[in-house]
Amino acid sequence: MNENLSSIPNIETQRLRLRAWRQADFQPLSIAYADPNFMKFIGNGVPLSPQESWRSMAMMIGHWHLKGFGLWAVEDKITNEFVGRIGLFEPEGWPAIEIGWGIVPEHWGKGYAYEGALAVKQWAFDQLKLDALISIIHPDNLPSIALAKKLGAMFSHQENIGNSAFSIYKMTLTSSS
Repeated sequence: MNENLSSIPNIETQRLRLRAWRQADFQPLSIAYADPNFMKFIGNGVPLSPQESWRSMAMMIGHWHLKGFGLWAVEDKITNEFVGRIGLFEPEGWPAIEIGWGIVPEHWGKGYAYEGALAVKQWAFDQLKLDALISIIHPDNLPSIALAKKLGAMFSHQENIGNSAFSIYKMTLTSSS
């Protein structure tokens, strides 16, 4: 279990910095979570209020403390602009450790989700010594399905999570990417 936010490792890619959450991340995260396009395939697909966004950010921080891994805040290394969240997630009742991503709409199409998720996948296998990860994806979220496949995941099965059916994609240490 991590004792504080300073124990959350930074991961740097060519263009991105995955880092611990900061108070300053709340505003751009809240704007993203209020955007119907961003939230379309996240949770129950409904935009979040600022209060719900705050609780979500607190949960992401707490996840690191409880599990020793979690979702990172992601920023552009040159501009330091918040571009989304990428990382690992396994709340109570989850079928396995999930690798997930959410890039704010103004940064869609730049390859940030793939770049960050590839680094997280490598970190999970190297640092946590995992042999598999899943991605839980709404069946209509074609861009995320394509990204999971690009990371080396293959469709595993459908599963009800909450009140919705999701596609489970699984990737292993030997999956190509």
